[in-house]
Amino acid sequence: MRQIFKGKITWVDITCPVQGDIEYLRKNYRFHPIILEELKMPSQRNKTEAHDGYIFLVTHFPCWNAVEKKSSPWELDIILDKNTLITICYEKSTVMREELMEKVYTKDFENLYLNDTIKLLYFIIEYFLDFAIRQICHIQKKINDVEKEIFQGKAEDAIPNISLVKRDVLNFQRIFRYLKETLCSLSRQGPRIFGESKRIYFDDLVGDSTKVENLIDSFKDNIESLENTNNSLMEHKINLLTRIYTILSLVTWPTILVTSIYQMNTSYLPFIGSPYDFWLILLIAFIPSILIFSYLKKRKFL
Repeated sequence: MRQIFKGKITWVDITCPVQGDIEYLRKNYRFHPIILEELKMPSQRNKTEAHDGYIFLVTHFPCWNAVEKKSSPWELDIILDKNTLITICYEKSTVMREELMEKVYTKDFENLYLNDTIKLLYFIIEYFLDFAIRQICHIQKKINDVEKEIFQGKAEDAIPNISLVKRDVLNFQRIFRYLKETLCSLSRQGPRIFGESKRIYFDDLVGDSTKVENLIDSFKDNIESLENTNNSLMEHKINLLTRIYTILSLVTWPTILVTSIYQMNTSYLPFIGSPYDFWLILLIAFIPSILIFSYLKKRKFL
């Protein structure tokens, strides 16, 4: 599907490009044949290429996948010259794209953005950066939920949730790192083609991408701190249980020993047959355990 928006400049927006779209670009613009071939299929990596009078960008923005519950890269290819902006995406419908189109069809859009390709590029990328910030709000909510679980004594339940949050953060961070490198490259090469007066737009995009990067880095630090706290609580609980089992074994050992001895099938056992032999043997069995328990209590091991 191809949409063309015209004002003082032309914006050609292509979704899921087919051969007819590529032929349209070939006939109407003088782009390098290798670039036109690349537009037929999605790319696996970001890139910034400066050519004679135009720039070719391959960008990937983080897009939250509600089904798989993780961030996936959403590709947007851009060809930019002084009079034309061409955008190509390879998915028919995403929430982020639909919201962008809603802004495009407002009455003031042509006057505001269809007069300068750099302003239009700035508007599109800035929108997707803002959308990325809104998307990672779900990570902050998950971090808050993990924190509640940990300090409500549900350390075991928090373990799988911590793993999921760390996966979300790492996926987002990996995608966004490459995007920022692309924007930094654009900031270096853009002013050479479009003039120093346009540098402010490119630098501002780099600055805004840094804000998003800092936010996701803070999420990474938060979840790692919570993970360390949770591990400490789990370790403390395990040490406490180990201590309790050790003390119980020590306290009950004399009683078990005496009762085991009197289960031996021998011809002679002390106190057997004497008056009150049952109570006497119980006394012999429990007195050492009571003494050990009292000693541990006095030394504040219990």
